[in-house]
Amino acid sequence: MVFGNHDIPEEDESQVERPSGAFELIDYSTIFYKTIAKKPMPEKRWGKFIQIKNEGNDTEYLILSPKELSVFHANIVERFCLMKKIAGDYTTRRKDRFEIHDPEWHIVGGGKWAIDDNEKRLVLFDDSGVYGKFDSKGLRKKIMDTDKFLDYEVKIIG
Repeated sequence: MVFGNHDIPEEDESQVERPSGAFELIDYSTIFYKTIAKKPMPEKRWGKFIQIKNEGNDTEYLILSPKELSVFHANIVERFCLMKKIAGDYTTRRKDRFEIHDPEWHIVGGGKWAIDDNEKRLVLFDDSGVYGKFDSKGLRKKIMDTDKFLDYEVKIIG
């Protein structure tokens, strides 16, 4: 699958965290660093994220994407939709807004993230200029319940 200027492999199930309940954390860092950039994953990295909900099955998704892979939050939405086969398209000339056509899907908001694997810390902050602020209610616990961030300090600022 082609995404932006990158040839992206199909979704690698090992990159999807499925904790109990209706929450999935998807981190595109491994796909980007190991498959696209073909370099070791940095211990300190950051990027943008999007929070999306499927009202039909009451599932929430938090999608992290490294800064090198996603210039706009819309790029994350587009990639997610391509992987999940959800209809949508860009609605602006700059391609900084990607809208989902399926009414069961809702883009909650977005922000930025930073991970420090040495310090075992994940920080979520800021908001998306296009999609607005993410919903932080209960998000820290949902993230900490994933296997990937079980022993990390999770900070949500704002």
